[in-house]
Amino acid sequence: MRKKLTSIFLSILFLLQIVLMPATVFAITDDDDNEYVDPNAAQPEIILINGPVYEVTAGKTNTVKIKLRNGSAYGAKAIVIQPTFTDIDNTPFTVGFEGNENRLSALAPRSETEIELTVDVERTATTKNYPVTLNYSYFNAYNVKFTGTNTIYLKVNNLSGEPDFKFENVTITPSNIEAGDTTTITGQITNNNFITMHEVNLTLEGLSSDGISVNNSLDSKHFSRIPSGSTQSFSFPLIAGSEIAGGTYPITLKITYKDEAGRSYDKSQNYYINVGGSSTEKPSIEIRNMTEPSGTYEVNQNFEISFDLINTGEGEAKNIKVTASGMGESGAVVPKSTSVKNIKTLAPNETIHFSFTFAGTSSASTQNYPVEFTIEYESSSGKATTLKQYAGVNVSNAKKDKEEEEDEQKSKPKIIVSDYVCDPLIVMAGNEFDLTMTLMNSHKQKSVHNIKMFLTMTEETSSDTEKTGNIFTPVNSSNTFYFDDIVPKGKVDKALRLYVVPDAQPKTYTLTVNFEYEDQDGNEYTSQELLGINVKQVTQLDIDEYTLPEQIEMGMPVTINFSYYNTGKVTLNNLMIRIEGDVQTDNRNTYIGNLESGSSDYYEATFTATATGELPVSVIVSYDDASGETIEEKRDFILNVTEPMPIEDMTDMDNMGSGNGISKPIIIATVIGVIVIIAIIVAVMIVKHKKKKAEEAFLAEDDEYEFAPEDVDYYEQMPNTQQSSSNQQGRDNNEHF
Repeated sequence: MRKKLTSIFLSILFLLQIVLMPATVFAITDDDDNEYVDPNAAQPEIILINGPVYEVTAGKTNTVKIKLRNGSAYGAKAIVIQPTFTDIDNTPFTVGFEGNENRLSALAPRSETEIELTVDVERTATTKNYPVTLNYSYFNAYNVKFTGTNTIYLKVNNLSGEPDFKFENVTITPSNIEAGDTTTITGQITNNNFITMHEVNLTLEGLSSDGISVNNSLDSKHFSRIPSGSTQSFSFPLIAGSEIAGGTYPITLKITYKDEAGRSYDKSQNYYINVGGSSTEKPSIEIRNMTEPSGTYEVNQNFEISFDLINTGEGEAKNIKVTASGMGESGAVVPKSTSVKNIKTLAPNETIHFSFTFAGTSSASTQNYPVEFTIEYESSSGKATTLKQYAGVNVSNAKKDKEEEEDEQKSKPKIIVSDYVCDPLIVMAGNEFDLTMTLMNSHKQKSVHNIKMFLTMTEETSSDTEKTGNIFTPVNSSNTFYFDDIVPKGKVDKALRLYVVPDAQPKTYTLTVNFEYEDQDGNEYTSQELLGINVKQVTQLDIDEYTLPEQIEMGMPVTINFSYYNTGKVTLNNLMIRIEGDVQTDNRNTYIGNLESGSSDYYEATFTATATGELPVSVIVSYDDASGETIEEKRDFILNVTEPMPIEDMTDMDNMGSGNGISKPIIIATVIGVIVIIAIIVAVMIVKHKKKKAEEAFLAEDDEYEFAPEDVDYYEQMPNTQQSSSNQQGRDNNEHF
């Protein structure tokens, strides 16, 4: 009995040891022949347990301590850590490791280590958070390679900003000048920051040859560098134009420079120069006493036009050029004398007379033709001036008039659509629109009568034989219209209201206007005019409803996903989805392309916030319709971004919840349950053991007792039911015991 109880208690202790033993024991006992471990599934997990935001100072070499942990039950070895940057061109720092700390020989299961990252930040770095990705590569105990990543943020604090400077002691001497006078602008550039300014260029802007300009000098100066706290002087000689008007003239000092990282900056500052006005005398030429031909001149009959030029100004006019030319049909009126005359100078109040001879040619019609005179001259300062004057002459060409009349008699009258207005200009399919046409009889002499007008439009399809019905149909009207007559060169307006069928494709349709009419002699004619009607089809892009969380932690990934459907009747071109906001994402702009009518697709993107506080984020879906117009649908969200929870706490919470696969409450409940079950088993075994001992004692007593013959007779005479009941009662009592 004692041995059995001892065995029972040893079993209890063994079971308790199994229950309380961490589950990881089974995972790391790679030498256990009874358990198979898949080498590819035995993946170590390297995680970051501090940060992820680390503050660094601009202009210094900073040391960032990063704590790593192997959060799995499998050891990692030959670990290599490599940092990468999202935007290498705009990263104002370099990152390295102390010694060979980016290479770790091993990291045991559930163990931690600390590495030191050196961050050399430029002095001109902008204050903000810069993401850095830590890429891990390592092997497990079976030499299977794995990789992983963590993103940290280097928060740069820069109180110095970009290089700063001042324009100091800037003076314009003299400050008030007259036209033609000189002045000088001088000053100093002072670098007020501790950062050196490199490749400094100072330029004067707002100069002009007839206004303020540099006087025998360059309009820019170059300084290779201006150290911190240093000053550079500059000077520019200026001159006012000889004919400059009085007033205040701005000039701009513009400076461009670079910082130590090679980034460029530019700033400008305006200064003003007061000019009293012109001190020189200007010429002014006028045309006077022009004599134009009177009456009517036949073809090849000469006529003369003359006039006087007088300089009414106070200055001398130079390089005077007078040009005469006929206008109207090419070659209708031509000069018979020299058409260009030049005068070297014209003094103030001096007058000079000019005369030009012209004649009409056979190509001229019976009408009045203008003749143009152009006068060009310069002032003593070289300023050019141009003026023009016109004269007219009546030309008669009876022969050409007769030919034109005969042509008119032989020609057919024509009806044209001289003008039409479509309101709206671009018609939407399924809507009505107003069409106003102006009909014109283009003949000079003949009128048209009994006019019938009707509209047709046949649209070609993909088949060579099939044709669709009319795209446009009149509203509250038939398709045929009547006019009594249109006089020669007369016009008639007609207003229509038309309807566009809903399934019309977006494009420009050709509407044919057909005419049937008669001339004054009863001759019948037909003609057609073509009108272009621009039709636009409704576009419709339906997007599923989606939301973003109102509050997130910085660095926590946020996923956007939705389906979208083209429920319109036309293809959507250049479909693009983009995310706007101060977030980090790999797919900020996603180009979809063309989405056919009736098609749908699914979009999913992930981003992380890079700064705390209220963060506006916009999701914009844009596309081009058939007319080329860009349509955008924008949804705005405001996310409240908080500092991330310390990773140490999150790791402890994970270990409490699922670090070994079994939480503490489950372990306690399991232990209690096992103890209860074992206690029941022990109790049952003790009961059975005692029962067995009692039965053995009872049978031993029966074997020692000898029945007398009278006792046998006595038991045989007893009723069976009583005996049965007595036996049953005996068994019950025994079992109860």
